Amino acid sequence: DSSTGSEFYKDGSMIGSVSTKIVSRYKFDNISANLNYTHIFRDNQEITINGDYFIYDQNRSSDQYNHYFGASGFINRDPVIFKTYSEQLIKILSIKSDYEHSFGDKTKMEAGAKWARSKTDNDLIWKDKTDEIWIPNISQSTLFYYTEDVSAGYVNISNKISPKFNIKAGLRAELTQSTGEWITADTVTKKQYLDLFPTIFAGYTPNKIIRTSLSYSMRIQRPNFEQLNPQRYYIDATSSAQGNPNIEPEYIHQLNLSLGISQHFNFGINARFTNNNIVQTPSFDPLTGDKLLTWDNFGKLNMIGINATITEFPVKKWLIINSNIFVSHIESTLESYSTRSLFTQGNLSMAILLPKDAKIELSGFYQSGLPYGFFNIKPKSDFTFGVKKGVFKSKGTISLLATDILGTNYNRVSLTDNVFKKYEFEQRGRSRRVTLTFSYRFGQGKALKQRKVGNIEESSRVNSGN
Repeated sequence: DSSTGSEFYKDGSMIGSVSTKIVSRYKFDNISANLNYTHIFRDNQEITINGDYFIYDQNRSSDQYNHYFGASGFINRDPVIFKTYSEQLIKILSIKSDYEHSFGDKTKMEAGAKWARSKTDNDLIWKDKTDEIWIPNISQSTLFYYTEDVSAGYVNISNKISPKFNIKAGLRAELTQSTGEWITADTVTKKQYLDLFPTIFAGYTPNKIIRTSLSYSMRIQRPNFEQLNPQRYYIDATSSAQGNPNIEPEYIHQLNLSLGISQHFNFGINARFTNNNIVQTPSFDPLTGDKLLTWDNFGKLNMIGINATITEFPVKKWLIINSNIFVSHIESTLESYSTRSLFTQGNLSMAILLPKDAKIELSGFYQSGLPYGFFNIKPKSDFTFGVKKGVFKSKGTISLLATDILGTNYNRVSLTDNVFKKYEFEQRGRSRRVTLTFSYRFGQGKALKQRKVGNIEESSRVNSGN
């Protein structure tokens, strides 16, 4: 629904309201190219070189109509009507080389280097409608350029100390250089930082049934390109969101201890510590009622929990289940602000095998609420039903899938502090749908060797959704 609204209260009595209609159009195009070369020196040595180039072109236009009413329900001021047109052009170029050398059957060394450049051009044009004339609004229009270079190198060494015990250790270095030019605000943001990321893994398999492992890794999560973009997008008449060129990347430390029993059961203890957690920070103007959500860094987010997984377990010949449950303690802290919560997430899927190459699939998941920065994310769940049938001597498949049957998979967020006495919103997408699919396999379907594409990290930072 493109219509929304807000009501304004003072001392418990409504003093006015605003009705908002927003009509948006979104277009996303991309083209990519990959050049891959692998040279095998001998059976125990090879080198792979990747060159990748991606272009993403995103266009978004929005028309917004705001009508204001007094407590009596009559219009008490002129409507505010404006439209925006934004274009985000993203170009990513990366060159990556990976070298592998095996020393006998026990030791293997991996080393590599990578360079990636990301460039984004962001242009937003804002026009106000006054006396049936569209007038450009220079103060609200935005022009922002961003360039980022990442140079990296790594080395990993793995060793099979015995048939039951193996270890792997590695170190990665990354140099990041970036420049953000906010032309309309006449500001330039430059950053340069060098980071080291260690990883270590130890695995012990005493017999064919038991598997254990212990691992530690540190990694970086850079903000996506939309989070860096200072352009403002309106949610309704008084709520908007914008990016921030000054965001720092997240640094994540992860520790895992796991136990596997046969091929069906896995248990683990997980710890994840995030510094500079990237979240939306709210601000409020009490004179106008305007609410602004700005992407920024928020202290620390720590999670310590346990998980249990069942994989492809045959309860009966005709019934196979997959399941996972994760329970953790979450703590979000920023200077004098702190929230804690017990978080639970679980999913269960069942496949019922029927005669004549047919099966029924049932799946569901549940996620409890959790703190995220200043916000509290409410619980959500999903239940899905599917039927599959093989046809044409199993070369073809007909599938019928119904997702979110109960309509419970949507986002709900609340915020309560000294400024926002009570702020809540819901976001409902088109999660409830029925899909009918037919697929047919021609020939042998021989699998190709998977390429080690070099720009996965950079392309994952492109927000390809509306």
